[in-house]
Amino acid sequence: MPVALVLRRIAPLIALLMLSACASQGVTPREYLDEETAATITVVSDPWIFTGERVGALLNDRDYLNMFAIDVNRMGDHRQYLAVLQSIPPPALAEGGVPSLELRGSGRTVLLQHAAGTARQLGIAKPLAPSYSGTAKWWYFPVDKQLLGTVMRANDLQAALITTERRLAYVMWRDGSAEISELTAVLP
Repeated sequence: MPVALVLRRIAPLIALLMLSACASQGVTPREYLDEETAATITVVSDPWIFTGERVGALLNDRDYLNMFAIDVNRMGDHRQYLAVLQSIPPPALAEGGVPSLELRGSGRTVLLQHAAGTARQLGIAKPLAPSYSGTAKWWYFPVDKQLLGTVMRANDLQAALITTERRLAYVMWRDGSAEISELTAVLP
C-alpha cells in the first residue's frame, strides 16, 4: 500500500488525537520534578491574577500579583503553598523585606504569614513561571487543602501584601478558581 494512501487514511485519526490532546489540557495542573531539590511540584495551570488597586490618582499599570497554588511533595511529605509573584515591589520589599498576604472574599479575611526558609529550602529551586520585570519577587505562603478550597469558593477575591510600612491592595483581574479546584482534586 502506498505511503500517501496510508497517510490519507490515518490523517483524520491524527487530527482527532491532536484536538483531544489540546482540549484535555484546559485547567489540569502541571507536575514536574525539581531536579535540584528532588521534590515533585504540582502547580495550577494558570495563576490567579490581581492588579494594583487605584489609590487616588496613583496606579502603576504594571503592578500585578500572580498567585499560584502549588503542592510540594518531598518523598510523600506534601506541603501546599500560595506562591505569589509581585511584578514591581516597592523598595522595602525589593531589598529583602517580607510581607504578609491578606485575602478577602465572601465576607471573610485570611492573613497568611510568609513561609520560613528560602524557596530552595521549601523544595522549589527554580521559579514556577517567568517574571517580566527585573525587580519581580516571589513569596511563598503555607496553606492547606481546606484553605485552598475556601479561597477557590470566595466571591470577589481581593489580595493585599502587608508590611510594617504599607498595605498594597490588589483586585482580581483573572479568576483562578477553576485551576485551584483541579489542583485540590489531585491532592492527597
